[in-house]
Amino acid sequence: MKLIEGQLIHRRYRLDRRLAQGGMGEVWKAYDIQLNRPVAIKALRSDQSNIESKLQRLRAEAHNSANLAHPNIAALFEYYEHDGIGFLIMEYVPSKSLADLYHERGAMPPTELLPILIQTARGLFVAHSHGVIHRDVKPANIMVADNGEVKITDFGVSYSTNQEQITQDGMVVGTAQYISPEQAQGQQATPQSDIYSLGVVAYEGLCRHRPFTGATPVDIAAAHVNDPVPPLPETIDWQLRQFVMSMLEKDPRDRPKDALVVSRTLARIERRLLDQETAASDDTMVSSGRLLRRVSSKPHAVNTLLRAMDPKTIIPAGDAPIPAAPIVADAQSAPISPATPMTSPVDAPTGIPTSLDKAASDMRESRKEQQ
Repeated sequence: MKLIEGQLIHRRYRLDRRLAQGGMGEVWKAYDIQLNRPVAIKALRSDQSNIESKLQRLRAEAHNSANLAHPNIAALFEYYEHDGIGFLIMEYVPSKSLADLYHERGAMPPTELLPILIQTARGLFVAHSHGVIHRDVKPANIMVADNGEVKITDFGVSYSTNQEQITQDGMVVGTAQYISPEQAQGQQATPQSDIYSLGVVAYEGLCRHRPFTGATPVDIAAAHVNDPVPPLPETIDWQLRQFVMSMLEKDPRDRPKDALVVSRTLARIERRLLDQETAASDDTMVSSGRLLRRVSSKPHAVNTLLRAMDPKTIIPAGDAPIPAAPIVADAQSAPISPATPMTSPVDAPTGIPTSLDKAASDMRESRKEQQ
């Protein structure tokens, strides 16, 4: 059965646009004509070998997602099968993934990255509380809306403690760049495995690259097992550095106790960093105010400026003065207005003040009397 645009699925969901296509299936944006809302549909392709085992995996994903009602987890609405095809009807999340943000922006300021990590940890804690391990926590599976809301998606390889084992013993499940050491060794994933993967996500967001790389996925997975984690840059807050490194401990027992501890610890760090930013901003404003007060508290600076002015520059009161430099007056000084003359009135067009003319006349009269 080939899916096409406009096709009606389950007499209810109209396929509008294919969003992605992979080896096992495809994801569509669709429209629920009964509830008048967009949805996402994950469909398992029927033209594959071993279709029954793959349907079993899709059923497990539906089972693991069904009870995970939380604002930070993309909701599952319905699951059904038809003509050998399994359909997951899910919440449509019209947001960019964190992988897209990393690609566009590179390293993110901690105060912008931490809210994303905090919400992701909260969603993971709810999943873990229901016995569900995601096993593939990575930026591509963390959707971030424009308003900052986070949705965890794709529980396709998740594991539930109350389901039959689907993967074989020793099978590696996850993405090499974000896989935990125990998963890389084929061991059973635990909540601490998701915490490790979230630690890799945090590491990448803080310094623009992942802790380990290699020529092949096997090389990268081996590095997670054997190589020490390179230290984060010292320019990053020391407490944040230490906590992210604790999430990346090789031994799961050395990592944070659970995802709730992760969310609360990161929230405390976020509040402290925000308080520091606010305090720094306030200090800048106070410093600026002190500088302004120091300048305005020295009226002699204004007098010095006036004395330095050449008398020839004195102009009639009716014209606007042309200041040589900005003049700042303190709160107790009378404001200097362009309409207020800065010298005695000027009568003569030569620009000589009448007070000086009278002084010269008095001196001439005094000489006559002495003679």
